[in-house]
Amino acid sequence: MQSPKIGRLFGVDIELHWLSVLFLLLFLLVSPYLFLLMLLLLAAVLLHELAHSITSLHHRVKVSKIILILPIGGLSVLDDTNLKPDVEFKIAVAGPLMSIFLGLLFGFFVVFTPPGILTQIFQFMFEINILLGILNLLPAFPTDGGRVFRSYLERKYSKYKATMLTVKLSKAIMYALIVGTLAYVLSIKATFYYKETLFIISLFTVFILYGGAESEEQNAELREETKHLTVKSVISKNFLYISPDSNLSVLYNKIKREKKHIAVTKIGNTYAYINLFDKKKLASAKKVQDIAVEMPELKETTNVVDALNVLENREMGIAAVTKGGKLAGLVTAQHLEAFITLHALQKRK
Repeated sequence: MQSPKIGRLFGVDIELHWLSVLFLLLFLLVSPYLFLLMLLLLAAVLLHELAHSITSLHHRVKVSKIILILPIGGLSVLDDTNLKPDVEFKIAVAGPLMSIFLGLLFGFFVVFTPPGILTQIFQFMFEINILLGILNLLPAFPTDGGRVFRSYLERKYSKYKATMLTVKLSKAIMYALIVGTLAYVLSIKATFYYKETLFIISLFTVFILYGGAESEEQNAELREETKHLTVKSVISKNFLYISPDSNLSVLYNKIKREKKHIAVTKIGNTYAYINLFDKKKLASAKKVQDIAVEMPELKETTNVVDALNVLENREMGIAAVTKGGKLAGLVTAQHLEAFITLHALQKRK
């Protein structure tokens, strides 16, 4: 299910994950004050993610969207999943540095603001931003620190080996977190409720770290197995091109005549496919551009796994493949998945 879009900043869509919506409604029912604190937490996460996005855009890395996810944090979805180490380092470290800067700023306000509700809010923003900054510098996937650490290792090792070493460190940190939390709750004098809550939070954190580390490991393995395979191997030319200002009867006749069921057009400088399955838009559409959906663009030299990652991140099933800025063909997520699976099975025989 696609997350609801709540805005757009610097050309980047901002989405609020459904989990966040549920959490906000829950806190609103429990306490308006807690609801306000959660909104402030979302604002802190948004600023953290905007730092990533602005740095990405500065380095000409397209950002598809930002997803705000309570209680986990947020996610900046980049089109390029195979960044150069120095670029990945700068993008990854920008978020934690922004959070620490905001934390220190609110800490300054705490010192010079008279006691009251405003000071409590500043104190919360001080603590939450410092916490966001420190936790995201943890050298473990999927935190920013994991990507910072990997980009550092890439100075000496290949991306594959650097990823695997970071995955090993991530798992070691998970074990240390569980053992450390268990030792701590057994050693302190506190209520069972407090100890149980602390341990559940620790388990939840480990669950997030484990999922991120496993995803990076599997992705690295697949990329290593397919490192010489590009989307050029799987592009399809079985489509027709039609002008965006053509009417639907022209589209119908062209599909019928050429017997091709995928139609492509262009919106500005971006290639788009004609969505013939949106009945609501079809009913009111007059021209082809009214039912066109912009596609991600991939170069012919893009690795097949990286291409699939882009489509999954954009929640799209199809992409335009370009060569020298011109349309060379199309590639679909379904064909990429099948091709990668068959290649992996063939290689392991």
